[in-house]
Order: sequence, then structure tokens, then C-alpha cells
Amino acid sequence: MVNILKKYWNILLWLGLFLSVAGLTSGTVTGVWMPIPASLIVAGVIILGIWLIYLGTFQRGFWARRSTEAGTNALFATAAVLLILVLMNFLAVRAEVRFDVTETQRFTLAPQTQTLIRNLDEPVKVWVFSSQPNERTVDLLENYRRLAPDRFEYELVNPQANPGLVQRFEVSSVGDVFLEIGDQRQYVTTLDLEPLAEAQLTRSLAQLQGGDRLTVYMLQGHGEPAVLADGEESISRAVRALEENAAVVNSLNLIERGSVPEDADVVAMIGPTSGLFEPELEALNDYFDEGGSVLVLVDPNTDPGLEDWLGTWGIRLDERIAIDPDRWVQGFGPAAPLVLDYGTHPITEDFGRNYTIFPVARPLEYDTVEGVEITPLLFTSNASWAEATLEEGPDWELNAEGDRPGPLVLGVAARRELSQGDESAEVTEPAEPEEEPQEVQEPQENELDTPEDTPETEDTPEDVDTPEDVDTPEDVDTPEETPEDVDTPEETPEDVDTPETEETPEDVDTPEETPETEETPEETSQETREARLVVIGDSDFMTNAFFDGQLNSDFFLNSVSWLSDVDSDDNLTIRPQEVVDRNIIMTPRIARLLSWTALVTFPVIGFATSAVLWWTRR
Repeated sequence: MVNILKKYWNILLWLGLFLSVAGLTSGTVTGVWMPIPASLIVAGVIILGIWLIYLGTFQRGFWARRSTEAGTNALFATAAVLLILVLMNFLAVRAEVRFDVTETQRFTLAPQTQTLIRNLDEPVKVWVFSSQPNERTVDLLENYRRLAPDRFEYELVNPQANPGLVQRFEVSSVGDVFLEIGDQRQYVTTLDLEPLAEAQLTRSLAQLQGGDRLTVYMLQGHGEPAVLADGEESISRAVRALEENAAVVNSLNLIERGSVPEDADVVAMIGPTSGLFEPELEALNDYFDEGGSVLVLVDPNTDPGLEDWLGTWGIRLDERIAIDPDRWVQGFGPAAPLVLDYGTHPITEDFGRNYTIFPVARPLEYDTVEGVEITPLLFTSNASWAEATLEEGPDWELNAEGDRPGPLVLGVAARRELSQGDESAEVTEPAEPEEEPQEVQEPQENELDTPEDTPETEDTPEDVDTPEDVDTPEDVDTPEETPEDVDTPEETPEDVDTPETEETPEDVDTPEETPETEETPEETSQETREARLVVIGDSDFMTNAFFDGQLNSDFFLNSVSWLSDVDSDDNLTIRPQEVVDRNIIMTPRIARLLSWTALVTFPVIGFATSAVLWWTRR
């Protein structure tokens, strides 16, 4: 009987484990622990306890066995590993630590978005009126929420189940997305098959917060591509990219308007084929004098008449074209260079060794001009040259007589500081009311007889001295001497001992107002504005045919951002993260090769190795 009990007693172990695991599994899956899951767990623990008591009572030698010791160690080691995994998952869920190891950081929000969300002044809520939103849309909104859980939230609304909310937001179609900040609401987009884009949401959020929108004017009237046209040779894709990044794009005809609009942040001159008129160039110069910024893209074999205008910046357009036999676009030949080398500048600081495409570009040259800082942006390879004879193509060769060897510069960025003017008028105005104290200074001139004292009296405030001193324009117009003039009245009582000098403090009180009025011109003279210019020897790189190629769009958008003088924290130029295509496109020949390798080559190698080993050991 005892042997029979020993034989079947171990069944209690498996029964107790089964009931315990069943209770834990059902409770975890359903989320309800009472009463069935808890009963199963309690029953399993009781049965396991009975089994342990049996082992300790009837099999006293069980705990002394080496197998028991090894089994116990293995059991505790397994339990410890499971406990560590549970704690790690618990902490990961509570702390929400995420690592994006994708090559293009697909699941990481742009730095501009992170800065905007973390600096929200008021709570923001996103309403998505869709019963089954795209999974990527939900993931994007969750990424926003993680940045600021206390200031950003979202809600997915079923339009059929919530007609009140539909009427409140005036929803027109399923998939509408709205932003809400306090009492303000703004429509974002309507989701169809595509998920919600980060650029759309961030742009709308910045606008709703009252952020300034960038205004770009595209110059028209000289053969430039139309802003709203479509096709491979148009710039509609670039215009759409600007609009997706919180920019307003307008056309500008300087002949009709006569001047650059005051709200213009950037004026873009995209591929003019005919010359600009003198009034247009004067309007652009006036725009520069106000601290404006201009983007100039000039194609080869065109004459927009910008030589003298660009010459004031020290920039010259080369009439030749860039030929690069080492780096060029397949299908276009060496006349379409690829650029891998960039200058040190905010426009190109993150480009690394990625390339931009410039189909048929003209080189640029630049000289040092006082007050102008020029930085080259784009370089061709050392094997390139500027070709003067286009008829030799496509088999061009470097000709020492008419060609210029590389590396060539295809684009430059220039900046020029502009000081505030009209300083003399502001300085001379405070001098007029101070002519009254001249009567007080007259006794001092009679008493200071020695020539040595005369210079000291001339150091006193010019505005307080006799009319002889007031007539000196240099003393009045120079704001730098003002601090010295203010300090000298304190020395006047020491130099003049007569009783009349006791009235000098009245003179001192009067000049005390002078520094306050003259602080304005001093500060004004320190204020500077900056005119900016970017010149590229090609405009085809931003057309629809090439805009999305590699870094072309980044180069264009970065140029506009730098020209607009947008601070890096406020720059909302957000590019969608590209998905790197890792699919292998196999031809039938490659497919047959892989099949033979997997089904024949490796097995034959394995059998051959086994045969060699068998032969050596027999």
C-alpha cells in the first residue's frame, strides 16, 4: 500500500502546478481574479504544500540527495530569472523608456516637434473622428503624448456613437482631425488611407499657438516656372513642401508692384531666363537695406542681367558649365554632377557624405568684399572642371586654354550687416534746451584767467558752455564723448573757488538729463540688421523631377529657413522620415543560384566534411 501511495503521490506535484498556472493565466488574460482564478491558485498552492509535507515526512532522505539540491538550485535560479524579467517589464511599462534603433529614426519625433510640445503654454487635445483610425496615426499621437502627458492628450471618437461631438466640431466627413486649445479649435486634415503626418500636426499646433508664419515671395515675369503649375519641370512640389512647413507662398511681380512687400521674409528668384529691369534691381536693393533675404537660382546659358547686382556682394556667375567625370547622375552624363562635399554652414551642417543632385549647373566665383561674409556651400570633386565648349559633349575633356579646373563651387551663402542710420539727428535734438545755462557759466570764464585752466573749462559739458563751445559740431554730434561730459561737472567746483561756482551744481543737474536722452542713439548705433543672400548655379534641382532625390529637398528648405533667419528652436521645417527599402529584388538567375546553394551546395559540403572526418577516424 505504501509503495502504491509513493507511486501515485507525485501526481500531486503536477496537479498543484497545473491548477496554479491555470489560475494565474486566466486572471492575467481576463483581468478578473475573483472567484475562479483565485480559487484555482489557492487549490494549487494547497496541493503543492501537501506534496511538500509528504516529502518531508515519508521521504526523509529526499532533501539530502544531490538530485534534490541540484533541482532546488535550478528551481530558484529559474524563479530568479522570471522575477527579474517581470521587474524589468514592470519598470519599462512605468518608465516608458523607448529606443529607436531604425536607420532613419522612423519612430522618433523631430527635434522641432519635441521642443514645441515640451514648451506648450496650455493643454492641447487632438480629436480624431474615426471609428477605426490608422495604427500609425495612433502611434504618432502616442509619441506626442509621451513628451508631455500633462499638456497633450488625444481622443478617438466614433462619429456614429457621438453625434453631439460631431455637431460641436462641425465634422464634415469621417476622418476629420481637430486641434483644441482652450476655447480655440482648428481643423488639421481629413484622414483617408494615409496616416496623420507629423508635419501637418506640428504645423497646425504652431499656428494655433499664434506662431508667426513664414512668407515667401516667388519672383515672376522673367521666365520663371509658375508657382501653381504642375509637371516634372514645375516647382509645385517645392511650394507644397514650404506650405507643409508653415510657410505662405505668393507670387511677386516687381514691375507691377514696384517694391517688395513688407511682410516678405524671403524673396526667391527661381531660374529667370530674361534680364531683370533696373527698377526691379533697385527694389531688391531697397529690400536688402531693410534687412531682407533673397534666394537666387540661375541656370546655365541664361542671362538674367545680375552681374553688377551680384558684384556688389562679390559674387560672379561663370558662363561655363560644371563637368564632373567622377560624380554624376546615371543617365545624364558628367554634366549633371553629384555633390558630396559641403561647406561649413547651418544650411549643410547635417548633410555628412550624402549627396545632392544638380543637373547641368554653372559654377560660381566670389571675392572678398568689405562688410560681406561669404561661405561656399557646394563643391564638386577634384576631377571636375568648368567647360567652356559645350559642343564637345558628351565626351568632354579638360582644355587648359578655356576651361577652369576644379573643384568648383556651385552655391554660396552671403550675409551683410546693416547698421542703423539717422544717428546725428537724434543726438543734436537734446542740445537745444540746454542753451539756457550759458549765463551761469559766464562768470567762470572771467575768473579763469590762466591759459592752463582754459582746457579744463572746455572739458565741461559742451551744451552748458558759452555759445563759442556750442558752435562746435563735433562735440555735439559725437555721442561717445557724452560720458566724459557728464563726469566733468564734478571736477568744476575743485578748479573754481569763487562763490559763483556754487551755482555749478545747477549746471550739473541739467546735464544729468542729457545721458538719458543720449542713451537712445548709443543703443541705436549698436543695433544691427542683416541682409542675406544664397546663390546657386542651378534651379532644376528643386523641380518636381529632382526635388525628392536624396538631399535636394533638405537643401532647398534649409536655405529658405536660414534666409528667413528662423532660430533653430522655432524652425518647423520637418521632413517625413523615409522608410529604407530593404527588399531584395531577385532575377530568375539569382533565384536559381540561391536554390542550388541551399538545396545542393550546402548539403554536399556537409556530407563531404562528414566523410572526411569518418575517414580520418576509422
